[in-house]
Amino acid sequence: MGHNFRSTTLFVVALSMAVGMSFMTGCDKKASEPSKTTESLQETDKTVENTDDGYMKAPEIQPNEVGLITLEQCPTTYQNLKVEVTEDCSEAKIYDGDKLLQTISDSDDGLVAAGGDAPVYFMDANFDGYVDIFIGPGRSRTYSTLLTWNPADKQFVRVGKLGTPPFQNFMLYPSGKVVFDGGSESAFADFFTSYEWKDGQLLKLNDLYVVDDPEQYVEYDVDAKYTLRDADEKAVVSTDELSGLPEPWAGVLKAYMPI
Repeated sequence: MGHNFRSTTLFVVALSMAVGMSFMTGCDKKASEPSKTTESLQETDKTVENTDDGYMKAPEIQPNEVGLITLEQCPTTYQNLKVEVTEDCSEAKIYDGDKLLQTISDSDDGLVAAGGDAPVYFMDANFDGYVDIFIGPGRSRTYSTLLTWNPADKQFVRVGKLGTPPFQNFMLYPSGKVVFDGGSESAFADFFTSYEWKDGQLLKLNDLYVVDDPEQYVEYDVDAKYTLRDADEKAVVSTDELSGLPEPWAGVLKAYMPI
């Protein structure tokens, strides 16, 4: 503490030591409390702590060169969390170490439609600083499940239902707080959607149609290779050049199919 205390009685020494220890303990406790601001989510201690402020803190994942986070960048293990998916993909048990936190089940449609392929990824899908769980392959022509952590209820909440959204080729754009998914519609056409979060659910922002030959896809009402539409189906951009798309759409397509 930088002070030397001299006392003529053992009582004063003992009292001084007790006060000093109490002060040190109080400082240590305050310093260990994680900040509640989103800006301070850079992790130094990778341990999930059972406190209101630090419990279920999201993993730190650096976006790629175009600002996106793909499933391949997300960890498949994180802290003490474990997810066990049944063989028929109808149920997932979520554990914190040996403690069962929650069971998510869907006996009607299942959690994954991908021939039994149900990998698990951990991320911050809704950009709130808490860890979320993605169950499924996230590939074209498959359906996966996204679970977001609700810190108030201390439970994971399923986003949508199987196939809505499909969560194909799932990507995050943290700087814009936007989510992307989409994939192959046919051998020569691809379809992508961007979303924003509202009240815990994903709200569509834009659709992007990518076709090799617009004349073969009159049902899409397109006249160029790339057609970007808003939520009201009004064309925002129609171009034959990838560079004609606003960012980060070019990066989304490059991550999906390197070109």
